[in-house]
Amino acid sequence: MCGIAGYIDFRGKFNKKGLEDASEMMLHRGPDGKGSFYEASTGIIHRRLAIIDLEGGVQPMYNEDRSLVVVFNGEIYNFKELKGQLEKKGHHFTTLSDTEIILHGFEEWNTNCVDKFHGMFAFAVYNRKKGSIFISRDRCGEKPVYYCYQDGQLCFASEIQALLKILEEIPSPDYESIYLYLRLGYIPSPRSFFKGIKKLEAGSSIEFEEGKLKKWSYYKPVLKQNDESPTETDLCDELDAAIRNAVKKMMISDVPLGAFLSGGLDSSLIVAMMAREGDAPKTFSISFNEESYDESKYANWVSQWIGTEHKHHRVSFNDFESSLTLMLSFGEPFADSSGIPMYYLAKTTREDVKVALSGDGADELFGGYRRYLAQDILRYYLAIPLKIRDQLIRKMLSHLADGDTYYAYSFVKSAKIFIERAEECRSGTPGLMLNSVFSHNDIMMLFPDFPDGRHLIEEYFDQINLKNIEALMYADRVLYLADDILVKVDRMSMRNSLEVRTPYLDPEVMAVSERIPIEMKIKGRNLKYLLKKVALRYLPLEIVNRKKHGFMVPMSNWIKASGEKEIRAKMPNLINLKALDQILIPHFKNKRDNSQKIFTLMILDCYL
Repeated sequence: MCGIAGYIDFRGKFNKKGLEDASEMMLHRGPDGKGSFYEASTGIIHRRLAIIDLEGGVQPMYNEDRSLVVVFNGEIYNFKELKGQLEKKGHHFTTLSDTEIILHGFEEWNTNCVDKFHGMFAFAVYNRKKGSIFISRDRCGEKPVYYCYQDGQLCFASEIQALLKILEEIPSPDYESIYLYLRLGYIPSPRSFFKGIKKLEAGSSIEFEEGKLKKWSYYKPVLKQNDESPTETDLCDELDAAIRNAVKKMMISDVPLGAFLSGGLDSSLIVAMMAREGDAPKTFSISFNEESYDESKYANWVSQWIGTEHKHHRVSFNDFESSLTLMLSFGEPFADSSGIPMYYLAKTTREDVKVALSGDGADELFGGYRRYLAQDILRYYLAIPLKIRDQLIRKMLSHLADGDTYYAYSFVKSAKIFIERAEECRSGTPGLMLNSVFSHNDIMMLFPDFPDGRHLIEEYFDQINLKNIEALMYADRVLYLADDILVKVDRMSMRNSLEVRTPYLDPEVMAVSERIPIEMKIKGRNLKYLLKKVALRYLPLEIVNRKKHGFMVPMSNWIKASGEKEIRAKMPNLINLKALDQILIPHFKNKRDNSQKIFTLMILDCYL
């Protein structure tokens, strides 16, 4: 787990100072060492967090004749298997690291080598003979790559802040990207907050040669299930074996290893499988003072049942006071407030271990979000005449206060969220119950001068030829998982120099998930049905069937505790004050929980 950056400039310019500054900017991603390569108008740097082959895995790394140079961020979990294949083809290895697999894999399979790699990765291979560079990112987007291509120059880095150190000028904001941010709470790939800076999409590669850039996708999730009809028992066995094998592979480490444990199904199953492979791991969680947001009792219960050594950190309002500074770690507006507890979870975990396994990805692959059930009833709600919806249902709910409890425990709050997103589906957007923040109409009222960005949302769904729940699950997998969940985990864990591994995103697990019919993922009102069947082999019924609890913070309480005057001072200058009043006043009068919208605007203000 590391940080990488570099440039190749066919104009002949040399920017060693910018690259060295980028290296220092990413110290947190690799405090164990640094390395660099410079040749003519090309430079590459690496910051190392040593996990595998502590002595031999130094980067940049070269092949035998030093014609290839690689820098690599991540882990190749099947590197031992690939090493055996490559040795049979005549390749000789000098280290025990997975980094060397990339070099020999590139020699043997060229750019198709990424099809062989099972892991999380972002790497760059510079070909000194051709003067070209190949950059690739893992299938799900666990490890980041930002790049800027202009005037015969390519610059890249693991983080935006580092990339800005390499560029000659700081680009201006992209207001179309800001529109997407206000809609979704994050900026989806390939866009970024800055004009000219792009994110390399998950499962994609780029090659830069003779001043020209070529980009392609080597992996996309399967859109349509196979025609075969496997039995529930067979799929359950396959899924069990795939997850167990992924856990086993991801427990390979030359440094102390543990696991996140919320007490929910996903992380509990991972921890239980880890315990089957050896000694019970050390586990870590966070807690809150506000009872409806706090899962710590369940984490403690699972820890005691499995027999782990457990540790937790209590997140409080005092942590919110410093949260805006923490959220700047993303380098662009990012409004998933669970990044705050994620930071403290990673910080607490890093005190004892250097690697942690997590349960991320299970909801998207196996059908775990409540909005999938909401998607199923959307058509029934929209079939109600508009006058009845407006004058009866919405008007009645508007008179009921939301309260400050976690939304899943509040019928009123849940109903208001459903109706708001359902009405947005009616207005011509893709018709999916996306995990959104502001509606299009909200944005136009708050920022009248912003571009109409509805077409930007629709562009992301042009190739989805599925219906209802399946379409929403696919959208979550390629957007929400890649550009929100995994971004949050990477930035906040690497801020604390902690490596996080995700067994559910192993290619073999994903392949099994794509063969599971939707009826076995969501059975009636039972979310993650087949995964629960697997989990019952390892965990007690009380944990497996416990009501889902998201990783959320009591933001409503924290914003009120800050005071309206303080919050108003953190709003963007471009905002329409009358429209802002419609968000702030109901919140501070306890009429409507607008905390997600308020927090989204607070983060935006940090960048405008």
